[in-house]
Order: sequence, then structure tokens, then C-alpha cells
Amino acid sequence: MPHRRALLSALGLGAAPGWLASPAMAQGPGGQVGTLRVGLAAPNTTLDPHLLSNAPNNAVATHVFDSLVVNDEASRSVPGLAESWSRESDTRWIFRLRETRFTDGAPLTPQDIITSIRRANDIPSAASFRTYTRSVARMEAPDARTLIVETRAPDPLLLNSLSRVRVIAARFAEAPSAEFNAGRAVIGTGPYTLREYIPGNRITLARNDAWWGGRTPWETVVLRVVTDDAARLAALLAGDLDIIEAVPTANAERVRSDARLHLIRGISSRFVYVSLDQVNDASPFVTGNDGRPLDRNPLKDRRVREALSLAINRDAMRDRVMEGDAILASQFLPKGGAGASDAVDVPPYDPARARALLAEAGYPRGFRLTVHGPNDRFVNDAKIVQALAGFFTRIGVESRAEVMPWTTYAGRNRDRTELSCFIGSWGVNTGETSNPLSALVATEDPRAGMGASNRGRYSNPELDRRLAEALRTLDDSRRNALLAEASEIAFRDVAVIPLHHEVSVWAARRGVGYTTRADQYTLAMGVTRDG
Repeated sequence: MPHRRALLSALGLGAAPGWLASPAMAQGPGGQVGTLRVGLAAPNTTLDPHLLSNAPNNAVATHVFDSLVVNDEASRSVPGLAESWSRESDTRWIFRLRETRFTDGAPLTPQDIITSIRRANDIPSAASFRTYTRSVARMEAPDARTLIVETRAPDPLLLNSLSRVRVIAARFAEAPSAEFNAGRAVIGTGPYTLREYIPGNRITLARNDAWWGGRTPWETVVLRVVTDDAARLAALLAGDLDIIEAVPTANAERVRSDARLHLIRGISSRFVYVSLDQVNDASPFVTGNDGRPLDRNPLKDRRVREALSLAINRDAMRDRVMEGDAILASQFLPKGGAGASDAVDVPPYDPARARALLAEAGYPRGFRLTVHGPNDRFVNDAKIVQALAGFFTRIGVESRAEVMPWTTYAGRNRDRTELSCFIGSWGVNTGETSNPLSALVATEDPRAGMGASNRGRYSNPELDRRLAEALRTLDDSRRNALLAEASEIAFRDVAVIPLHHEVSVWAARRGVGYTTRADQYTLAMGVTRDG
């Protein structure tokens, strides 16, 4: 689609490099490639494909479960379990299903897809998936290969939304997540089957030779979780892994200097930002300079939020922390992206203005703040948290950094705002801004699937109004204009503080290639070799 091409151009990134031959991979009978060993930077937290939507969970699920529509490497909607589709009206879609089977031999039916969409929408802890299912009003199956989906209003992003819902067998509709984590309910139609799951350690997969998409090159895939950057690179250097993701900029030169290895750089749609507690009257990690609670939450004051944004030297962050592997962000997408505002610029570094805004807001001597983040989820996350704490301290907001493993961090703000200032990231995989607007800054409304990842609980009725109108507008130009207005409201109000867009970097043994993806998923199906 044009807006996705504009995104790639705006990010200024090229295609993945060509793949080279490797004699090193283990081979099975007839020259078939044997085992692929992948080093993952962050652990998945569940095998239940509908429990919690985040990149590690979704990437793992994609190996076993298919979706009705598939997001390809450039976030384009292509056929999945639906081999074709058409739209009868603005709200009525007809999907023609392909003939295929689950890995236990049961045939795929429309009821499996209906059940999966309903489960993703209704499972109590799956509010983040409701972002994708909220527009579905009803579904029906007139025959064994036809699915009709009717939406509550025109939904221009329905195909992309349905690509996020992995399809399980209908008989597992009531299965608790524990049944998935034990492997008993992990029965899909995808390219691999589950052989072993050791949470936080590894996932072993076996090739599904009957997959409708064709046999993948790898008979066995081992997804090893190695959250420590140095340990992940060491495993690659030792020959224990074939490809690793999230190569830190500090390690890139080590890879370049080794003739056995090569770097693979790719386009990323990931937006990294700071979220702030805008709901609690007494924010949990904000105090006065004497360590005592304040009588009000300063982060609710727009002037304070702007001061923190102006305190950040983004050029230094890009050049020193990210070592050039980042693109400064003004909003969810760079200017020129669909739904981005031409009126919003990258915030300048202006510590003097920041101190003046703090004084104007009633904090001439600042206050104390803790900045939280993960230490194993996205590129240089712990260093980003430390840098932010330093920038804030320089304007009088005495800050300390606290980082933790992703599995701990992901649960801290799931149900309510437990932190005050914390970093996050979001893959803008639709190629336009309605998804991050709906998830990150729309007023929280679990029933409607809005604000599902709005951890700071920001709320602005004017933004909500423009977004609601955009979501029911099929005309691209009009919808993008409304989304741009909503984006401008969000970032002028400092709903979140923009930092940068990630550049994704993998490292692999010579001859092992990877088709990079905008969503940053590392999928065995995209790993290639020559010969």
C-alpha cells in the first residue's frame, strides 16, 4: 500500500542484504537442512496465542498458529487461512477459506476461526487483543469454506486486525492458558508443531510437512532465550547459535571483524517512547526532594511533561546510546507517514526552557522521580533508562534508574498504573497511526478495546472524537487527515514522550540469511541458506 511505501522511505532504510552460502548447517537425509538454532533477546510469557499481545508472544505463536490474513514482511495483508476475500458492502466481508488441517489431522472449519476471534476478544486478560477485534459485530458460516464477517461500522483496517488473531481449534475455546503452556492445546495449522517448551529457556519446534504454505527449510527449530546481549553474541561466536536478534550497537563491530559472521539490518516500525502516570493523584514513584509524598501528581501537568521531553538530548541518545542505529521520533510515524502530522517536529533539547516550565508549574526546585524499564526487551533499553534519568536530573528532577527483566516489567502495569515514568515501545505494523493512537493514547475503554496499552491512562476527549471518526472513515485521504489531527493533539499535549524509531539488527553465520520484517519478529520461516 502507498502509506507503507511512504513509511519505508521516511525511515530511510533499504532492503535486507543478499544471502550467502554456508557449509556449516547440520543436514538430514537427502541434503535437507536439519536444525536451526535462533537466539532470542526476550522471552515469550505464554503459549496461549490470545492471552497477551506483545512481540515475543506473537512471534512464537506465528510458528505454530496461522491467521485468517497474514501480515508479510512489509506489513501488507496477504492470504493466510483465507485464500481470498471480497467486500459486499462497507461493513460486510466474505472470506473464502483454504482446505487445510490442524496438525492432529482435524480439518479447518469456519467455526475454528469464529471461535478464535471470539476468544481473543473475550478472554479476561486479553484486552490488548480487543484492539483488533472490537469492530467485529457478527460472524457466520454459510458453508464449510465460507466465512462472513460483519463489522459495527466501516473498518478500513479489518484485514490487518484479523492478521493479529491466531487460529486455534474450536474444541480448545474454553482451555485455560495453562493447557497451552503445557502444550496440550498447542495444536495449530502452522508451519511447525511444538516439541518442547521450557519457559524462559527454549522452545523446540518440528516442521509440519503438511503445511499449506509448503515445507520450510528447517526440520527442527530451537528458539533459545538468551536475554544477555554478550552471552547471545558469545553463543553465536562459539557456534552454538546460527542467528541472533537485537544485536546491540556496541557488539556490531565485533561481528563485522569476524569473517565467519555478518550483520543483517532491516526496516523497523518500532516506536520507542516514555509513558507517564497521568491518573494517580499521588504517583507511586514521585516524591518531593525530602523524600516525602507530594500533595499532587506533577506528571498530570502538561508543563511538567513538556519539561521532561525538552530535557532529553535526543541527538546524544541516538549517537551515543544507540550508536546511530535509531531515527529520531517526533510522533508515531515520521512525517509523510499515513496519519502523521506535518506540524509536529522532533522536540528540541532545551534544558533552560525545561527548568522554566518546571518553575511555572510550581516546581522550581524540581522533585524526585524513578524511571523504570526492562533490561532485555528492546535495543539498549537499560541504557536508555539510565540516560533518561541523567537528563532529568540535569534540569532539577532528581531521578534514578530501575530496570528489570521483561517478564517482570510486562506485568507491572498490566491492570493499573503502578509506575510513574517508564519506557515502552510499539510496533506500528499497520503502516499508519490508527493502531498506536487506539492502543497507546485513546481513553481506556476495555469493552471497546480502546486504550488497551495506555499505561499512563492519558485521556483527551478531543483526541477520542477525531480518532473515532477516523476509524469509521473508508476514504484514505479523509481518514489520514483525521488521524494526523489526533496525532497532533496527542504529541502537543505530551500524551507520551517520543524518543526514536528502532533500526533492527541481526547477526548470523555466513550463509545464513534472513528476510527482515517491519514488525521485528524473528521467524524461522524467514531464515534462509544457500545450497
